[in-house]
Amino acid sequence: MVMCLTTGFLPSKIVGQSDTSSIDYTSPAGDSLPFPLHYSKKLSNEDIINKKEGLFATGYPRLEYDPIRGWSTGAHINLFHNKTRKDPLFYYSTYRHMLMLKGFIFQNGRIGIFANYDAPYIFDSPYRLRVNAFYRVNPGERYYGIGRSTLDDLEFSDKSQGSFGEVRRFKSVEDYESNLDRVVEKGNQLLTDAKYNTFRQDEQMFNVLVGRLFYNGRLNVIFGYEATFNSFTDYTGDMIQVSQDGETVEAEQRQTLISKDKNSETWQRLNLSGFNDYTQFTSMLLGALVWDTRDLEADPGEGILLEYSHEYSAPFLGSEFDFHKMMIQGQYFKTLVKWNNDNRRISFAGAASLSYITGNNINFIELFDISRQTQFTEKVMALGGEMSLRGFRESRFLAPTIAMINLEIRSRLYEFSAWQQDLGFGLSPFYDLGNVWERPSQLNLKQWRGAPGLGLRMTWNQSSVFRFDYARSREGGQLFLGSGFIF
Repeated sequence: MVMCLTTGFLPSKIVGQSDTSSIDYTSPAGDSLPFPLHYSKKLSNEDIINKKEGLFATGYPRLEYDPIRGWSTGAHINLFHNKTRKDPLFYYSTYRHMLMLKGFIFQNGRIGIFANYDAPYIFDSPYRLRVNAFYRVNPGERYYGIGRSTLDDLEFSDKSQGSFGEVRRFKSVEDYESNLDRVVEKGNQLLTDAKYNTFRQDEQMFNVLVGRLFYNGRLNVIFGYEATFNSFTDYTGDMIQVSQDGETVEAEQRQTLISKDKNSETWQRLNLSGFNDYTQFTSMLLGALVWDTRDLEADPGEGILLEYSHEYSAPFLGSEFDFHKMMIQGQYFKTLVKWNNDNRRISFAGAASLSYITGNNINFIELFDISRQTQFTEKVMALGGEMSLRGFRESRFLAPTIAMINLEIRSRLYEFSAWQQDLGFGLSPFYDLGNVWERPSQLNLKQWRGAPGLGLRMTWNQSSVFRFDYARSREGGQLFLGSGFIF
């Protein structure tokens, strides 16, 4: 599955030897640093030993899976530049420059092309530059409604008898989806609801973020700009191929849920708009305050992260929308036990966030994305799916106010080096839970939705993480194959 290219290497006196006395692990680089950095920002002894010098690349065929889109194929290439151990900032950063390129296509037709550039301590300064761009087409975007009602069981007309019967509640999401897929003959016409919770999104995004460190590197002040172009397709009236009694038939899609809701009182009350088949422009200013004492950004074992993020879209920026989007989050990491000269460890990782969007004209698709300026490689879709509540379908629960908690035990149980590559493996039991409301004033402890799960993790040269997660909720189980931690 994994293919690697590398031009960087660990010095021979480091590889396979226990004598590391030439490297100072115990005290900060002090006056040799171009600016002060807190000791908490320094990498662990283990990570310094394993960190590669110079320019190197990791590349692998992209193989992923999720229950909505099926299998994907594609490619992922990371180009890193770490400089050398003579650079005092070598001991304080996962990398000095990173260029990530990836592309994929899923079985359901979803395609994506992503490019990310990240430069911590750019020009040996306390500034960080990040640039991100992507093009994505997703014919299987999900919509289950908006508001507290989404926390209820899934329900739809019972079609088990070949007709539209009484409204039935479904405990299992697979039973619910099978019922939607059923074809009903009405007159000489075949009708289906296979795309009832589905629409298509075409999206292009570009953003640039600049961060400036204060308080010895623990406080990061971020400012930036983002431009997105979105268009959407409704499947109402389309002819859909569905399986019926072992045969593939073509049936007309009845009205979808989002087609019903887009003119509803709920959308009008919440000032939602934007579900149109022509391209619309969202222009946003971005800002964040981040307090960060994590020891290793890619795979932390110690430290905390606190973030307040704010996005603002307005007509004077050229935007077709007008809204504020806010998020606060906290993350906590603690190594519980280490052994084998600190090369093995078991850690606790926890994250909690609360987000809220309000405005005079809100692009509805912004409700789906939890804004984290510290997580820039993947969108955190709310609320459900591989980056949030892994036991529920993507976007299963949705409202302007979203709370989410993720708890994980992360272990690094086995490591080895081969062909100048460092690989590590571990298990990660986890529990995700969340809730949604229309306004923050409605927050309460009722109807929280959660799901436990178990994951397998593989780390590669510190900077790349592969994830195999299985979670099971009250609505069923889901398996995900992906890359990167969810936080």
